[in-house]
Amino acid sequence: MRKLKKDYYCGDHEEIEGVFSLLEKNVDCTNQLIKHIDNLIENKYFSEPVHKALTLLRNTCAVNVMNIAQLTN
Repeated sequence: MRKLKKDYYCGDHEEIEGVFSLLEKNVDCTNQLIKHIDNLIENKYFSEPVHKALTLLRNTCAVNVMNIAQLTN
């Protein structure tokens, strides 16, 4: 799990640390979801609409992770 730069953003604000903990968990879960979707796309045959929907969901998750990653080292 990548650690976000809490000290830089939080300072002495403990309540903000909870937000960063949730973001770290979100990144971990989203990465697992991306891997699962990739596995489905690579190993199963789906109709074109289902394949497009899975690809769109996967790409949306990847953008989410990249946006959050901007807060990391």
